[in-house]
Amino acid sequence: MNETRKPWSPRSRQAKLVAAGTGALLIAGLALGPAALGVAAPPVYPAAEVHKPSPIPDRIILIPTTTPATSQRVSWRAEATADNAQAQILEAPRALGQVQPTPGAVTSVKAMASTPVNTTLGYASTYHTVEFGELKPNTRYTYRVGDGTNWSAWTDFTTAASGFDPFSFIYYGDAQNYLDSAVPRVFRQAFADRPQAKAIVNAGDLIDSANSEEQWGQWFKAGGFIDGQINNISIPGNHEYSGGLSTFWRPQFPYPDNGPGNPELKQTVYTLDYQGVRFIGLDSNVQSNATLMAAQTAWLEGLLKDNPNKWTVVTFHHPVYSTTGTRNNPNVRAQWAPLFEKYGVDLVLQGHDHSYGRGNQVAARKSATVHNGVAYVVSVSGGKMYALNGGENWTNNGAEVRSTSQNTQLYQLIDVGEETITFEARYANGEHHDGFVIRKNDEGERTVNELRTPENTVGEQVVVDKTSARRLEEVKVSAYGYDPGEKVAIWWRPQEDDARRGDRDGLLVGYGKADELGRFEQDVRVPVLAKKNGVYVVYLDSQHQKITSPAITVTR
Repeated sequence: MNETRKPWSPRSRQAKLVAAGTGALLIAGLALGPAALGVAAPPVYPAAEVHKPSPIPDRIILIPTTTPATSQRVSWRAEATADNAQAQILEAPRALGQVQPTPGAVTSVKAMASTPVNTTLGYASTYHTVEFGELKPNTRYTYRVGDGTNWSAWTDFTTAASGFDPFSFIYYGDAQNYLDSAVPRVFRQAFADRPQAKAIVNAGDLIDSANSEEQWGQWFKAGGFIDGQINNISIPGNHEYSGGLSTFWRPQFPYPDNGPGNPELKQTVYTLDYQGVRFIGLDSNVQSNATLMAAQTAWLEGLLKDNPNKWTVVTFHHPVYSTTGTRNNPNVRAQWAPLFEKYGVDLVLQGHDHSYGRGNQVAARKSATVHNGVAYVVSVSGGKMYALNGGENWTNNGAEVRSTSQNTQLYQLIDVGEETITFEARYANGEHHDGFVIRKNDEGERTVNELRTPENTVGEQVVVDKTSARRLEEVKVSAYGYDPGEKVAIWWRPQEDDARRGDRDGLLVGYGKADELGRFEQDVRVPVLAKKNGVYVVYLDSQHQKITSPAITVTR
């Protein structure tokens, strides 16, 4: 129902004039600024005051464990001693406030770590970590953190299911710049589109200066309350390094310590399984260090070779195939990409290049809209942009880039199902940019399908095993891009429509169905009525596609 609008008072023509004048002044002020009105600009509020810690907790963020169905880590910042830092948790009640939890419902947990970090703003920021254990799978909990007197707001999260269960997660490329202005709207729009997301993946360069208290403060403010209720899966980019890893990294992000075992890679290289997805985080910043790269590569292969999960997602910063300038990461490509292809990694999520690129190896191409290889993605969420390079780093290395974008901020929504992963990239204003669907069967066979458009569901996309055949000889026909089980009508028709007979579809020779991956294969017998030396095509007609084969000549 539309809200009833109140009319202007008949007494007040003056009110209209005043409002119009005020609107003009506001517009002028927005356009021209205080100086145009002869007013001195206010001073910049000092960063040391903006980001100064207090006993009230802030920078609260959920950190996953290796047992996300039964445990959960939380880190936060506050002026609190190691003796006092703590958290409280209970199964999410219907109400709080005047409604007090029942006796025994609240569990208090002492912080497992309290780490002060010297900052660039002249004070120390102390980060605390707590781990909640013995939780119930797939259960909503309410928690708060503090020192026993000064508390955060109560915040909810839900534990992972104990086995496979469909879920969504969000992926960001580099935030890095304009953290207090351009980045927040991206994070908020992504959350608005997937408020039920269970994780957020950041592919490095969360900030620009590794040890800047101001920038880390801006990054946490950009995420706001979202970070306290959705698990964060981040890996460092090159801007998280400055003479070594950022001193903020491990206190803020106490990830599982289950990497290759090298001290330098602690909590920058890690893995966790979440509801049927194996997430693997790698540190590509050490690609010039042969020892650390070899350790990661061996560890990675072990995780891929012995993987009980149907889906695998790998994230790191420097792309296998760069989208920008003359950048190139040959060690990353040579050591990791063959393992991704060999063991069927589904998504490789990267950053660094401040543009968008999505593609795959050329050898995996099955049709105009389908391949069966790894989907490699590069993206950017922040306001710093680089120009695309035309895809040379892809094509020079046996790959193809299928979708690109420059001078745009993006976020990616990834929905995991039992048989499919649906991936969509959207601009900061919520508009669609790119998308695809991965289908996988229980044998591990996979197709990666472009989202359908009127343009990519027509044309010559049917493959045949021969382009000349005799009457009654069988021609093997195959095509991709269907829905599982989609019914397909098979027509044999002249390459040029017979206008005299108006026979646009030719001869219906049978029906078939696509398999669970959207593949269609069928042997088609050349009709006895086909003319010698006639030129024909196989035409496949279905609900979603109307596609044809190359020309087939009937020899006799």
